[in-house]
Amino acid sequence: MPLEKSEAIILKSFNWSESSRMVVFFSEQFGKLKLTDRGGRSMKSKRGRLTPFARLDLTFYLSEKQSGGYISDSEMVELFSLERDGTLGRLAYASAACELLYLLVPEREDQPGLYRYVVSYLRLTDTVDKHSLPSLFICFFLRLLSQLGYHPSLAYCVASGAPAEEFVPEGADVAFSAERGGIVSPPCQRPGEYYIRLSYAGFHHLKALQTASLAEAAAHRVTFAEAAVILEALAKFVRYQADLPANLKSLEFLDKLKKTHVTDK
Repeated sequence: MPLEKSEAIILKSFNWSESSRMVVFFSEQFGKLKLTDRGGRSMKSKRGRLTPFARLDLTFYLSEKQSGGYISDSEMVELFSLERDGTLGRLAYASAACELLYLLVPEREDQPGLYRYVVSYLRLTDTVDKHSLPSLFICFFLRLLSQLGYHPSLAYCVASGAPAEEFVPEGADVAFSAERGGIVSPPCQRPGEYYIRLSYAGFHHLKALQTASLAEAAAHRVTFAEAAVILEALAKFVRYQADLPANLKSLEFLDKLKKTHVTDK
């Protein structure tokens, strides 16, 4: 079993036995990686602490078996504490990004560019003004989908290919079909089909964030109410297109935050 090294962040962990747990990482060199943390549940463990929302230098034994291998050592490189104003929102958006990666990214496919993008996202989630968090996460969500081959059609009608400018007059709502994979012009809409109605402003936020950098997204303000509709559209899109079996728990938590107005303060 070869000894390997890679920088990584934790996506998810769950108990494996009385003393050990299984940890799923997103690593720079190996992509998504599932490793056993032997003795990790014990307070006497001498190995470096595995901290969520942090860059870790990970040393591990890699196996082709289902268990994937096990952790030898870890050292923290950078911690994203998420303790600034709006901590609950920061935790929710950071958790949602990790959940999406856990659900969507295939195992053992190295994606160093995506890894660096995730690190940049977490760094900004830790530092930007809390009102920039929705636009930052929507931008991340769209880029992740695009990176993995899921690209919602926002510039053109997904059915006819007509440019959005031809059928979206100023101030009008835009019909988004998660099942068909993008916006749908009025002539192409079918009776009985479900559409998410994006406001004119929400649609243009979504369209702009599809091609924005994370830094540009951080300067692009989207209200929490607009973000809620956009995230509903993207969550339904990814469920249809990527065949995810369940709702995204982190996004449900974000919705609860919105309803309790915690994120609007």
